[in-house]
Amino acid sequence: MRADTRGRVPFALLGVLLLVSSLSLAPTLVPTTAPTETAVERVLDRTTAETQTAIRDGAATAAHRAATDPVITPANTTVGRSLNESAPFRDALRLRVYLQVRKRLTEVSETSEGVTATASLPAVTDANDVDRAIDRVRVERGGPNRTAMRATVENVTLTVRRGNRTVTTRTLSPTVVVTAPALLLHDRVTAYEQRLNNGLGKPGLSQRLTARLYPIAWARGYAQFGGAPIENVVANRHVALAANGAALGVQRSTFGRSDPDGRRALTEATAVTGVEDVVRGSDGGAFAGRVLDQADYRPAAADISTVEQRSDYPRPGDAIRIGVNETATRAFREVAAPTQLNRTLRAAYSVEVRLTTTSERLRGGPPGQPQSPGPDWTLVDGDTTRQTTVAGGASADAPARDGWHTLDTYGRIVVREYTRTALWKNDNETRTTVATSTERWRVSVAVLGRHEGGSSAPTRGIRTAHERGAGPLSGPNLADIEPRAERHLIRKAGGRNAVAQRALRGEVDTEPVTVRGARPAGLRRWVYRDVAALRERLQSISVAVERESVGAFERNPARKLRTRVADRRQELAAVPATYGSTAEKARVAARIAYLDAVERRLDERVRRRTGARDRFADVLQGRTEGSLTDLRRGLTAREARKPPSRPAPTGPAGPVRFHVDASPQYLTRAALGEANYPAMNGSEHPLAVRNVNVFTVPYGDAAATVTDGLSPSDGHVRLATAAATLSSANRTASVAANGTVTNRRDRLRRAVAKSNDEVARAMAATVSETTGVDTKRSRAIVAASMRDWNSTASRALALSNGSASTRVAAVAATRLDLSKVERDWLEVRLRAMVADRLEEPGARPRASLVNRTAAAVRSVAHEEATRALGDAGRKRVEQLVARRTGTSRLPAGIPLAPPLSPWYATANVWWVTVEGEYARFEVSARHGSPTVADASTSYVRDGEPVHLDVDSDGAAERLGTSDRVTFRAETGVVVVVPPRPRGVGDKDGEAVETSAGWPDAGT
Repeated sequence: MRADTRGRVPFALLGVLLLVSSLSLAPTLVPTTAPTETAVERVLDRTTAETQTAIRDGAATAAHRAATDPVITPANTTVGRSLNESAPFRDALRLRVYLQVRKRLTEVSETSEGVTATASLPAVTDANDVDRAIDRVRVERGGPNRTAMRATVENVTLTVRRGNRTVTTRTLSPTVVVTAPALLLHDRVTAYEQRLNNGLGKPGLSQRLTARLYPIAWARGYAQFGGAPIENVVANRHVALAANGAALGVQRSTFGRSDPDGRRALTEATAVTGVEDVVRGSDGGAFAGRVLDQADYRPAAADISTVEQRSDYPRPGDAIRIGVNETATRAFREVAAPTQLNRTLRAAYSVEVRLTTTSERLRGGPPGQPQSPGPDWTLVDGDTTRQTTVAGGASADAPARDGWHTLDTYGRIVVREYTRTALWKNDNETRTTVATSTERWRVSVAVLGRHEGGSSAPTRGIRTAHERGAGPLSGPNLADIEPRAERHLIRKAGGRNAVAQRALRGEVDTEPVTVRGARPAGLRRWVYRDVAALRERLQSISVAVERESVGAFERNPARKLRTRVADRRQELAAVPATYGSTAEKARVAARIAYLDAVERRLDERVRRRTGARDRFADVLQGRTEGSLTDLRRGLTAREARKPPSRPAPTGPAGPVRFHVDASPQYLTRAALGEANYPAMNGSEHPLAVRNVNVFTVPYGDAAATVTDGLSPSDGHVRLATAAATLSSANRTASVAANGTVTNRRDRLRRAVAKSNDEVARAMAATVSETTGVDTKRSRAIVAASMRDWNSTASRALALSNGSASTRVAAVAATRLDLSKVERDWLEVRLRAMVADRLEEPGARPRASLVNRTAAAVRSVAHEEATRALGDAGRKRVEQLVARRTGTSRLPAGIPLAPPLSPWYATANVWWVTVEGEYARFEVSARHGSPTVADASTSYVRDGEPVHLDVDSDGAAERLGTSDRVTFRAETGVVVVVPPRPRGVGDKDGEAVETSAGWPDAGT
């Protein structure tokens, strides 16, 4: 018999309900005595505390290990693909935290009165588990100054059991802050690498590299320009040294300090490079020391602004004065030529004249209809005739019109006699009747004048316009305009009476005509001298432009000059409120015409400069990896100031102090191996350098393309360039018996002499045309003038720089007894003609011949250096050889502004690119008291693969790679020197200099 269980509750269930009820009611009961903690509460509290500790320990361990083996690039593995490609380090850190915390939670267990509590996280067995594990963890920088790491692990399960039975569970998501600065280190190293790779537009290696290279390039460039035998202004050794110094500077700005071993290595490398530069062509150790100081190589040196203040050569930011100069001479030739100047003066002495008339009827008029013969007569025809006569003079009343003034007036009484006839008819009979009348008119005639006459001079009154003898030349002024106007307008029309009669008939021509007055005999000479004086004033007008901005085509000096001349135009023209005489008006007209010509020439210079800028940009982009925009950014980057050192940030455990340990400490262009640095894989080149000198020798088409706009197929160089090369070849041939040099020198000399002769013949023709002497005498004058220069090269340079034109004009003036005006005009014509002729192919030797000669000179220099090294060692060998053979005299660079405007500077550009790779880059951070053991975290980037046993099967899965710290930086440096044929640039014949490891550092 079964017991009746309906309506009953099982004892086991009743026990559980009583337990739960007691737990839920306990907080609400207010006992009269202190409550006792239950075993469940006790184990849960203890387990929660242990869980916090486990998470803190696990997060700290994970942070240390993640920093030691940071994942920079995730692997193409099951686990690697779970890492976010944009933040693989953080995801790998989150996964490590999860695994470390899970491992430690397995050891968390608390027991009290038979109740046990544990903490746990799910195991990781597949890719989905990896994703969930990463999602359960959040990490971020936290604590004071965000130096520590804040970690949150979500959904940690606390389980309470009594025996094998689960009593309750609880889910926690604890957040802990650990002092290990893994994220801080990762962010700082990432920032360091980013700054190493920043372009010129942002702070970083490129800007610092620029700031270090500029003083080197300018010091060595000006030393070369001054005669020091320097073949390479900017060599790869300079780039490497500057790049290492710049990288250490970026370290200081990022970490607050740089690698101490790197600083020592830089000091040693600086000393070695200094000695090498002395050997390679300085003026001794003092020069090398000065260059090194200016380059800010030494870590203890002041910032770049202080260094530049100590320099004794022009700085990039110094101003260069650029003037109107030859532009004023070329414009002068336009307006001072006899035909043109006569045209200007003739216009000033020209007056527009015209006639104007008025008529007033005094009495009388045409007759009426003649009387009819009778009532039956019919008018069938009729005619009226008139006869005009001048009865005598009368007062004139002919007002002038706007803009015109009266030169002369007269009046006439004009009489008209009318006869009117009528033909009448009556049947077959006709009859004529006549009526007569007389009409009297007063006709006024005025001769009007207007002084504009097509002159460029502004409209102003002339106080003494019609006064003979007035003005500086005591000439006729415009006193003869009135009789000339009357002769032209009245006498040719038949006289005054005839004009009056025509006026009454409405037949007078009132259209303006131009009448020219007589000019004083000395007018042209007087005006010429005045405009020549104005030319001198215009030639002296200049503007200040930064040297670097000129070389980088950042500024257009011609545009500034155009503005400056326009601003001073009123002062230069000196137009009075009223002209004192017609001669003064003529002088102002010539000034205005001249100023107009100068401004047109300056506008042409603006256009040519703009065109040259565009061609320069094309050449730069075609020959380098840079652009004109980047080159201009370099102008700003060279002035980059060092940011102030950062104080050590303070974290939860005190100051966080960084220590940088790079391997290799100094990134060298040479190959290094595992024997030098264990982190290397075989033989590697830590630094690779490419250095392009854009406008160097041999003379290609780049300079001609930019300055002249010539096609590369033109294949010619400037006469000045060929002459400078010939001068170097002469020097080499005099000290070295080399058949190749002698042969090529002779061929180049013949080519330069041929160009000289062509220009000299053109000069003789100009002398003959200008002065009127015969061809024989003009050639003798030129030949005598050129004897001042005793070599082919020196004659070519004299023709190129204008000194030959000045000398020819002086000799011609002496032999032909020329006046100052005649001599001046001859020189103006000679200078302009020579400048034009030097642009023609006949006056420009072929580039191939110049290049071969320059190459032969360099070859002899290298042979001499090798021989000297074998005999006397390395000391000062290259310096002595360069001085003996003349290689430093070879021209280089790009002349700015010729041919149609003055050559005011020579520029050159070096575009450098560096690629670097640290085999191992470690940054350690101490984050506590120095007395605390192991209070540091190290972050290491060494290129090694990163593995982690994710599923606890004893085999580590590949997470990714701890990529090495690599960088690429580039910049351009422009150097501007005065306008001499020697120029500035690398003169060893190598336009592109690359190091052994280019283009892949680390290989």
